[in-house]
Amino acid sequence: MNVTISRRRALTGVLAVAAAGAAAACGSSSRGGNTDPKTVTVLSSSDPRVVDNLKAVLGPEFTTRTGITVKFEQAGGPRWPDVDTRLQSDLTAGHRADIALIGTNSVRTYADSELAQPLDDLIAQPPFDASQFQPALLNVDKIGGRTMAVPYCVSTLALYLNQDVLRKAGLDPNRTPATFTELKEYATKIVSSKAARYGVAWPYDTDANWALQTILSSAGASMMDPAEKQVTINQPLAVQQLQYWRDLVQEGTSTVITSADLTAAFLRGDIGMMLQSSGQAVSVSKGASFSARTDLVPVPDGGTRRTTVGGGSAIILAEDENVRRSAWQVVQELIGPTSQTQLVKTTGYTSANQKALSDPQYLGNFAQEQPLTAAGSAQIATLAPWYQFPGARAGEAQNQLRDAVVAALNGTKPVGQALNDAARSITSLVTR
Repeated sequence: MNVTISRRRALTGVLAVAAAGAAAACGSSSRGGNTDPKTVTVLSSSDPRVVDNLKAVLGPEFTTRTGITVKFEQAGGPRWPDVDTRLQSDLTAGHRADIALIGTNSVRTYADSELAQPLDDLIAQPPFDASQFQPALLNVDKIGGRTMAVPYCVSTLALYLNQDVLRKAGLDPNRTPATFTELKEYATKIVSSKAARYGVAWPYDTDANWALQTILSSAGASMMDPAEKQVTINQPLAVQQLQYWRDLVQEGTSTVITSADLTAAFLRGDIGMMLQSSGQAVSVSKGASFSARTDLVPVPDGGTRRTTVGGGSAIILAEDENVRRSAWQVVQELIGPTSQTQLVKTTGYTSANQKALSDPQYLGNFAQEQPLTAAGSAQIATLAPWYQFPGARAGEAQNQLRDAVVAALNGTKPVGQALNDAARSITSLVTR
């Protein structure tokens, strides 16, 4: 079944209204906000790992070197969506941070609402060195051909394996499944040998169906057609991938599980393999009482690896040209090798900076010290944008898809029906 929508040009609802309110609060000018280039405000989540990194790299030494004082604001919650909530509240009240660290999947919202400032002119000017970043990485935050953000921290879906479980199941612990057929064979053998309760699982509840998008993209499936006139999550390729996981659940080799519960079950030894964020590599390494390894996520049979990029990106909201340039100095510091090195070592995120990954002065030897981080870095070249449905109700649309996935995996609805129902609901939400 094909579901078609009409597409109209409009600012993203809630943020557009909030931005309009902020402009009105500042008078008749459409500008407003900070006009002092010596002071830059950065809004982030309240995740202590991120906050500590910001304060470490943007503290007194940075001020002495650049003449820019950075003020820090926190969203009040540790998740990327908490930043969106705080931004909406601030804009309504007439306040605008100069920089915001947001979930990579939210960049489109700020581009559509004309809040995020394009960065291409700044990127083109020295001393920015684009060679420190793989082209695939710089492309993930391009909207309509313009660079609207740059990745600050990167996470990808990785395959985590309990090597003790593999040995117990009679599998080679140093060989990992490369395709979904092989993944099923491994999972089935793990369960049939009673090496673990479940063979493999993935987190259905990740923000904006991030894990699902990696699976669908690698299979050649999509959320919408390129022109964004048709919702495509109910097309045969998507149905086929979800049916694969429904079959595993029905056979007892997989289970429907949240992200937090998945990692806990893996660390307990209840699940032999998990598809999980590469950003959890350090915590898994510390928490595992068994021999663990990571590798690239298996590709659906006949597919091509496309790795949906997760994590956070930096957008510049400052409209004053001088403040915007100061904000860009701050952003360059955040994505530079020193900052990225500290961030990776304390969080487990993959570095957005390739120089940091290759230079022994920074992270060149880190993969040897923390081998579970290697899979995240290895997938940088295959990064694909984290798709966000268009319009102000994109979040609701993603929730509809998530609920459909759960219904399909649990068997509440047949897979095809669940995705058809979701396509209809999403169509009504993303009409533009």
